[in-house]
Amino acid sequence: MAKLIYSRNGSETTESIDNASPQVRWIWKQSHRFGANIVRVRAEELRYGKSTGKTFDAFHHGRVSVYKQKDTVHPNNSLYFARKIPLTKVNKGMQILEIHTNIDVQGTLDTITGIKYYAESTFFERLWNRIRYGTPMSINS
Repeated sequence: MAKLIYSRNGSETTESIDNASPQVRWIWKQSHRFGANIVRVRAEELRYGKSTGKTFDAFHHGRVSVYKQKDTVHPNNSLYFARKIPLTKVNKGMQILEIHTNIDVQGTLDTITGIKYYAESTFFERLWNRIRYGTPMSINS
């Protein structure tokens, strides 16, 4: 299955997000509002949970993985995209969107919304919402 890779301005290996379909740009915009830097929507592999690296926190649910830069990154661990400017300085926001060709756009948007809720709420907020509204405690529920 073919994959498409979009970046902010395009490059030799990526297509500019400006050339993407409106549905793909919706995914980009929702991810950008969340503060994500890299979003991958896989064709087959399923991943679940959260992982933490030196520069990113990664949230995985099903075929969707969202990578969000940490608020503070040690200068030795700075990550650079095309320009030689640290990610935490100018390259904030969405940088890369990797999708497969037959993407479920609504399912992807729903998953990103779930990841955003999980990432931005505390355990006690999720517990309260679970008791009061029946909202799931995690993105896996």
